Amino acid sequence: MDYVADYPSAADHAGELPPDLDRLRRQEPVSRVRLPDGRTAWLVTRHDDVRTVLSSAGFTRDLTSAAGPAADGTGMRTVNMDGRPHLELRGLVSKAFAVRRIDGMRPRMQELTNGLFDSLEQEGPSADLVRHVAAPLPAVVICELLGFPAAHHGRLSLWCDRITTVGAGGLDQSAWRELSAYVGGAVEQKRVDLKQGGRPEADVLSTLVHAHDEEARLSYEELVSLAIVILAGGLETTRTAISAGVLKLLRNPDQLARLREDPALLDPAIEEILRHQPVIDLNRVQVATEDVQLGGQLVRAGELVQISVNAANRDEAVFSDGARFDLTRQPNPHLAFGHGAHHCLGAALARLELKTVFSTVLRRFPDLRLAVPAESLRWRGGHVTLGLLELPVAW
Repeated sequence: MDYVADYPSAADHAGELPPDLDRLRRQEPVSRVRLPDGRTAWLVTRHDDVRTVLSSAGFTRDLTSAAGPAADGTGMRTVNMDGRPHLELRGLVSKAFAVRRIDGMRPRMQELTNGLFDSLEQEGPSADLVRHVAAPLPAVVICELLGFPAAHHGRLSLWCDRITTVGAGGLDQSAWRELSAYVGGAVEQKRVDLKQGGRPEADVLSTLVHAHDEEARLSYEELVSLAIVILAGGLETTRTAISAGVLKLLRNPDQLARLREDPALLDPAIEEILRHQPVIDLNRVQVATEDVQLGGQLVRAGELVQISVNAANRDEAVFSDGARFDLTRQPNPHLAFGHGAHHCLGAALARLELKTVFSTVLRRFPDLRLAVPAESLRWRGGHVTLGLLELPVAW
């Protein structure tokens, strides 16, 4: 029996790209790997091949025909939809995440960010940036966008942390049920609000409740599942991008100095952070719907495919000197937000959150620095997303 390596996790490499992923992209771009849940899949690491998996009809997220613990998670059917059903559900909420709508959130985003940095500063001369800023900002923002009470962001974050754990047991069913029950209660409250004259477009949950009750455009399970997916997506990835992005800048003082000298570099800096810094440790697994040639390897129908966006974002066939962190990099066709029909719905929101945080850091904390040795920082493992457990900073 051929040896199959375990999937290389960035959590085991201080949040950086695992050397094995770099090596595989160069030497064996489509290779066999054992996933954290015990299943075996084809690992795809080159930029062009990853784009193909994300956009080709030869691959699907629908794993109902694939054996394994992650194939039958309660409530997860919506997450794994493809084709017209996926586009129809996405269309229900796309207006809430449109660039123009997100641009209108700038004043509120800055207000929240200022308040969180005030809290961090009051604890000085050093404080944990994860606890004070990186965790609460995206949590409050996505709660307000969805229509959940912002005061509940703490417990919602804990539930999302549990449902994004990866391992042999698959999805944490108890956490999913608890969170589903919470969303169900919020749905009932939105129904009351709508009957009393509330607007369907007031928030995402109101939009979904209206689409279910008045237009029959989605099932109740789809409503709850979609709300949870949006919530978890808005919490987990942006929290990591903020904290790990700040760390990336602090560990590259030459690049940070250039950014301080020329704030016009902020937009390309954000794109380079998204490219260079792993955020999602384990992308969603897919299954081949037909026999496909991929990177010179025959992938047969029914076989699982695991892409690595992190490896693809370092592909030197696309990014000159891809391992180098360069805030001036142009063009920068990274895949941090995915590609094709499943391109991240919240991309504009995430970019606004990152821009608001980084611009505030540049303006208010010219001497921001790590308060502990970088080697002592702890990274969360065993999750879909990476995460710094804390980021002590001083100023």
